[in-house]
Amino acid sequence: MAPPPLVARSHHGLHVPAANIHLDARSAPGTVFVSHAHSDHCTWAPRIICTRETAALHAKRKRAREAVTLDFHAPFRCGDATIELLPAGHTLGSAMALIRSADGTLVYTGDYKLRDNPFSPPAAIPRCDVLVMECTFGSPLYRFPPDEELLARLFRFIDETLAMGRTPIVLAYSLGKGQEALYHLTRRGYDVLVKEPTAGLCDLHVELGYGFPGPGTWERFESDLLPGRVVLATPGWKKDPAADIPRARTVQLTGWGCNPRARYMYGHCDLVLPISDHADFDDLVRTAVESGASTIYTVHGSPVFAAHLRSMGLNAEHLAAHPNKPEDAGRTSRPVTTPLAAAQYSLELA
Repeated sequence: MAPPPLVARSHHGLHVPAANIHLDARSAPGTVFVSHAHSDHCTWAPRIICTRETAALHAKRKRAREAVTLDFHAPFRCGDATIELLPAGHTLGSAMALIRSADGTLVYTGDYKLRDNPFSPPAAIPRCDVLVMECTFGSPLYRFPPDEELLARLFRFIDETLAMGRTPIVLAYSLGKGQEALYHLTRRGYDVLVKEPTAGLCDLHVELGYGFPGPGTWERFESDLLPGRVVLATPGWKKDPAADIPRARTVQLTGWGCNPRARYMYGHCDLVLPISDHADFDDLVRTAVESGASTIYTVHGSPVFAAHLRSMGLNAEHLAAHPNKPEDAGRTSRPVTTPLAAAQYSLELA
């Protein structure tokens, strides 16, 4: 009799039979491993396994639930397997799951990056038999410049804007990138006005022991405090009537900034910088190779990346763009079997 698979698809998403847990499922009976607290990875399941920080952030976004909180590198018995959380470098508390059973070793990356994150220990590439990895930026279009270069461009934009007597507005997602941006802005010495919901999540970072270094300061946005300040807001800020800031210049921080069409995708912005909390194409390839996995499943992206891995001689299959959604869990991904098809699909995505 063949051994059970290390990971399988259920109606609820990705399921690990040996541990009897789901991975980042939006809803599932029993226990769900939550890799981080972005809304597309939060769950309504009754019980979660995650880090202490993710549990706190998850409670703020989805209300508190029974949580098994684990430190990094501390194996925990779960069914017929052990689960060990490893730093993922994506957001505060983000974790990969390394699950060992008699049948082998599975790694689920969740969203991750190998570059530095001031709110996470460094992420490393774990060895495993089966790797389930995100591939959000799994196209050669998405090779990010060094963070130091991108931050220098950001600071130059802010300095130029302030010198014009105008208000620089930095657009970043409310959890993760928003706090990374605030960390670098205050460290540089800027005084920052932070809009909601980012401000509330910054408060929670401070409560959890992860502050912002200064010498710059930050406080909640109020329009009468604007002169000489930087504003930090979410990408949807223009939907907020209170965001009517005169003489503003905007910069958006997003990995999609590497796309040649970024200036048209974000036409309301004066600048788009590919500052991202995800692994870029080269780090995704490096992860797949250095993991030593005999089987690789890709999720949270397009089939192009799995096709590229197969062209390198790796055993890779794309599962689904959103395997944690019940409606997508059992869906077969669009096949991409040749370099030409991959190229055509990449152009469709661009």
